[in-house]
Amino acid sequence: MSDLAREDFASFFQDVHGYAPFPWQQRLTDQVLTNGEWPKVIDLPTGTGKTAVLDTAVFAIAARPDISPRRVVFVIDRRIVVDQVHQRAQRIRQRIEESATDMLTSVKSRLQSVSDGELLGVAALRGGIPVDDKWAERPDQPWVMVSTVDQFGSRLLFRGYGVTKRMRPIHAGLTGNDCLVILDEVHLSVPFAETLAQVARLDSGGLPRRFHVVEMSATPSSEKALRFKLDSEDLACPEICRRTKAAKKAELVSVPKPEAIPAAVVRIIKSNFGNAGRRTNALKEEPIGRSIGVVVNWVRIARETHRALEEAGFSAHLLTGRMRPLDKIEALDRIGPAVEPDSNERAPGLTVVVATQAIEVGADFSFNALITECAAVDSLRQRFGRLDRRGADYQFTEQPAQAWIIGPKSVVNAKKPDYIYGDAIKATWEELSHRFEEGPIDIGPCSLQDFPMDAIAPRSKAPLLLKAHMDAWTQTNPEPLAQPLIEWFLHGLQEELTSDVSIVWRWDRSVETLKLIPPRQAEFLPVPIAAAKAWLSGANEIDVTDTAQTPSKADDTLQFQDTEGTEERGNTWIRWRGVGDSGTGRTNAKELKPGDVIIVDPRHGGLWMGTWDPHSQAQVEDLGDAAQIAYGKRATLRLDARLSYVDAPPSPNDESGTDEPAHKRVEDWLKERLEASSDLPEWFAETLRRLSSNPVIDVDRNENYYILTERHARTNKPVVDAATMDGSDEASSMIGTGVTLSSHLEGVGGRAGSIGERLGLPSDLVSDLRLAGRLHDVGKVDKRFQSQLVGDDPVDLAMQEVPLAKSLPGVRPGRAYPHGMRHELASVALVESNADVLNMASDPELVLHLVGTHHGYGRPLPPVIEDDMPQSLSYPFDGHLMRASSDLGQGSFALEMADRFWRLVKRYGYHGLAWLEAIVRLADHQQSADEAGR
Repeated sequence: MSDLAREDFASFFQDVHGYAPFPWQQRLTDQVLTNGEWPKVIDLPTGTGKTAVLDTAVFAIAARPDISPRRVVFVIDRRIVVDQVHQRAQRIRQRIEESATDMLTSVKSRLQSVSDGELLGVAALRGGIPVDDKWAERPDQPWVMVSTVDQFGSRLLFRGYGVTKRMRPIHAGLTGNDCLVILDEVHLSVPFAETLAQVARLDSGGLPRRFHVVEMSATPSSEKALRFKLDSEDLACPEICRRTKAAKKAELVSVPKPEAIPAAVVRIIKSNFGNAGRRTNALKEEPIGRSIGVVVNWVRIARETHRALEEAGFSAHLLTGRMRPLDKIEALDRIGPAVEPDSNERAPGLTVVVATQAIEVGADFSFNALITECAAVDSLRQRFGRLDRRGADYQFTEQPAQAWIIGPKSVVNAKKPDYIYGDAIKATWEELSHRFEEGPIDIGPCSLQDFPMDAIAPRSKAPLLLKAHMDAWTQTNPEPLAQPLIEWFLHGLQEELTSDVSIVWRWDRSVETLKLIPPRQAEFLPVPIAAAKAWLSGANEIDVTDTAQTPSKADDTLQFQDTEGTEERGNTWIRWRGVGDSGTGRTNAKELKPGDVIIVDPRHGGLWMGTWDPHSQAQVEDLGDAAQIAYGKRATLRLDARLSYVDAPPSPNDESGTDEPAHKRVEDWLKERLEASSDLPEWFAETLRRLSSNPVIDVDRNENYYILTERHARTNKPVVDAATMDGSDEASSMIGTGVTLSSHLEGVGGRAGSIGERLGLPSDLVSDLRLAGRLHDVGKVDKRFQSQLVGDDPVDLAMQEVPLAKSLPGVRPGRAYPHGMRHELASVALVESNADVLNMASDPELVLHLVGTHHGYGRPLPPVIEDDMPQSLSYPFDGHLMRASSDLGQGSFALEMADRFWRLVKRYGYHGLAWLEAIVRLADHQQSADEAGR
C-alpha cells in the first residue's frame, strides 16, 4: 500500500471526475495536508465548484487518517430538493469502489485500512436516499453526510430528534468527535455557527478529538475570520472566468399581494415565451428558455402557482422541502434533463419548475430564465445562482439571462416586518427599485454585493453555551426534569420556535407490524410542529415555508379537539416511539414535541403532487415497503389489497377454502407477479425478486393480510438490522442463534479494541475499551436471564453447559427475569467484586462506566430495582472469580454510579465520554449482527 502525497490529489480528482481540479481546489488540498487544519471560512462565488471540498476531505482521510476526521458533514439550513454534495459523494464512492486506475486502487486500500475493510459511506440526515442511521454503526468508518441544522445539531447536543434516549449518547459521541463540519451558506444559520464554535471549544479531556468547523459563505458568522478565496490564478482559469462573468439581468414586477403571484407568473411566461417556450435572440435566431424556475416564499403560494400554470396549459413541476424523500426523488427524475447544468440532452419544449427556498442551497439546477418573489438580498443571490449556472447561455447567445422579481405591495410596502425576512425585504425592494430606474438590474455572480446592510435577512443570536446547559443535556437517560431548549442554540433566541415533526402515512399502525416494517426516513414528511398540530386538530392551515421561520401560533389559539376517543383523526394517528419501545403512543395533538414521528391513516390526505397540503383529501400512498428497499437493508411486502401495485394477493381469509399452505400460495403469487413485472415500479420489482428467492421469506399473519419479510438466504434466519439494535434486550439478545456468553464477550472485546486502535487512541485507553467489551454482559449469568434466553423451558435450561449471550433458535422472550431489572448493572456489581479484575484496567472507573451504560441507561442514574428473590451470581474471568448478589436496591450502588459518571465527564469531556461509550456499544451491536447471520 503506497503513501499518498498532496501532489497525488490532481490525479485522484481526474480519475474520479474526468477533468482536472480548479487551481483553488488543489491549493486547498495542499493547505489541509500540509498544516493539518482547514480554513475557518471558505468564501467562493456560486458556481465555482464549492462541493469539491468533499474531494479534498475524502482524499485527506486516505492520505492522513491520523489528522483527518472520519466523518465529513455538510450542514445546510434548508430542506434541500437535491444536493450536489450527496450526488458527488456517491460518485466518489462508486469510482473508488470500481478502482479503475492505480490511483483509485491506492485510495481504496487506504480507506479500507482505516476501518477494517469498510469503504466510504454516504448518508443523509435530512431525508435523501439512502436515508438511515447506518453512519452511526461504525465509529471508525469514513462517512460523508448531508444534514439539516436540526438533525445534526440536535444530535450534537445530546437530544437527537427521532433518536431514542438510549441511542442519544452514541449519536452525540459520533457528531462531537472525529467530525469535519462544513456549514454551507452560514448566513442562513448564524446561531448554529455560534453554537458550533462554542462546542468546539469544550474540553476534550486529552482525547484526539479531530473536530473542525468550516464555514462556507461570503458572509461568515465572524467578520474577523480569515477567508479562503479565489486568487489571481483562479480568476485566470477560463472555466471559472466564464462562470463568474456571465451576464444576467432582472426586471421588477409589482403585484398587489402574494395571492396575485400565480397569475403574474402565468402572464410573464406567456408574454415572453409563449406556449412553446421559445424566446428569440435577435442576433442568432436561436431558441432559448427551455427551462424556467419560479421561486416563491411560501409552500401554499408554490402550490397555487403550480395549479395556475397547469390550468394555463404549461408543463409544470412542484418541488419544495415539504415532500417525502421518495416523492422528491420521483419528481427530480422527471425534471432532471431540463435543469441539469451540464446536460446536452435537454427535453424539447418548455419546463417550468415551481419551488420554494429549498433550492437556494445545494440544488445544482440551471434555469434559462428565472421568476422569483422578492426576498432579502442574500436569498436573491442564491436564487440567481440557479440562473445560467455555468454561463453557457450567455456564451452561446451573447445576451444576458433574464429574470423577473415580483414584489407584492402588501409585503414590500408593509408597515410591519415580513414574517420571514423582517425589514430586509422592504429594504431590498427599495434598492432594487432605485436601480431599476436606469434599466434592467445586473444580477450576475459578482453583483448585488453593495446593498445596504438592512437588506440582509435578520439574524438571530445563539445564547451563551454554559456548563449548566451541557450538564443538563449530557443526562440522557433519565433526563432532568428541567432542561434548556436546544432550539435556541440551533436557530437563535426567537419568540416562536419552528422545529419539525415527521409525518408517515401507513395503513397498519399496530405495534407488531411497525416492528416488522419500521418507519424509515425515506417516507418521512417534515412539517413544522405548529402546522402539524393545526392539521391534526382540524384547525385552519398554518402557512409554512422552507426556512427556519414558519408562523407558530400559540397552542391556546388553536381549537384542539380531544383526539382520544373521537371519530376524527384521534383514532387514526399515533406517535411512534421507536423499534425498541414496547408500544406506540396515542396522544393529543397539543402534546406533540419536536422530532416526534406521527403515523397517520392514508385516507386523511395531507399531500398534493407530493407536497404538504393540509387541505387535500386525496388518499396518500403508503410507502412503507418502498422505504425498506430504499433503506438498503431488507425487502418487505404487506399483501394488503389497499396498497398500490398489489393485485389480488393471497389472504388469510382464503384459508378456510383451501388446503394449500399459506407459504405455497404466497410463493406462487410472487412468481406470477415477477413474470409480469415489466410495468412495475423499480422498488416493487426489486422486492419481488428478493422475496421470490425461495426459501428466504417469512410469512407473518395479520388479521386481514400476510406480511412478507426477508430472511438470510444462507442461514434461513431473519435478517437482523444493526440499526434496530437500539439498546433493548429484545433487539440485541433475542436473535435466535444460541451464541455462548464467553464467545460473545471475546468478540465484543476484540472489536472494541480494534476500533480504538484504528481511531488512534492511546494504548492504555484501547486496553480499557477491550476489557470493558470482555466484561459488559457478565450479568447475564443470572439463572433467570438464562431461562429467558431458552424461552423459560426448564429442560432446555438444564441442558445448557455454559451460559448463553443470545437466545436459542425459535424461542420467544421469556418472563423469568424480573421486569425492569438490568443485566448490565449486575455486570458492574460482578466486576466491582474482584479487585484483581479491576486492576487490569488503566482507568477502572471508565471500565465500570462503559460496562454499566452499554445499553444507554445510567446517564447518570441507573434504573436499580429491588430484587424480591435475590440470586447469587458468579463468573470466572481470566482465572479470577467474580461474585455478587443480584439485589442492588440496597446501599449506595446507584449514587456511586452517578458520582462516577460526573467524574468521568470532567475527565474525558461531554462528547469524549459519549464517544468512548459509542465505541463499546457499537462493537456490541456489530458483534450481535454478525452472530445473527451465522
